[in-house]
Amino acid sequence: MPSLYLAGPEVFLPNGFEVLQNNKKLCEAKGHVAYTPLDGEMPSGLQRDLSMAKWIFESNCELIRKSDIIIANCNFFRGACVDDGTAFEIGYGFSLGKRIWGYRDHLVPLHEITAKIISTKPHDAGYRIDQEGYLLNEDFGNSINLMLEFSILQSGGKLILGGFEEVLKELN
Repeated sequence: MPSLYLAGPEVFLPNGFEVLQNNKKLCEAKGHVAYTPLDGEMPSGLQRDLSMAKWIFESNCELIRKSDIIIANCNFFRGACVDDGTAFEIGYGFSLGKRIWGYRDHLVPLHEITAKIISTKPHDAGYRIDQEGYLLNEDFGNSINLMLEFSILQSGGKLILGGFEEVLKELN
């Protein structure tokens, strides 16, 4: 069975460790080995500074390299976009030829979602702005950034409506 890397913003949840451990158990019940961003063994004495951040980055990249498939939580996080760390993990996995599966609890086209921009003269910059001063997102019918969506699709995976367990059902 293929090994899985579980990408997503769960690491930021108050109960993130438990959520990820539960997801790993679900994977193991289906015969998969699963890795999460919290799986690396942090060296003792590492300070909470850029050296820790660098270690987290390198550890997660190594876990992605040793995985066959990435399962990415593509739900909105800190606004109307996929978590930026998850976006990197999708792109990095795609560059390595990994198959990627994404999931969302709703598939609303991005053009229906707006993001506030900070600019004194947004019209001068050539942006498409709505009447409330918000930047209009891409309007191609995709529900996440086109670079992420096509990384998922061209990798041989899917972006599905549902949650983590629905991806596992489709993988088996």
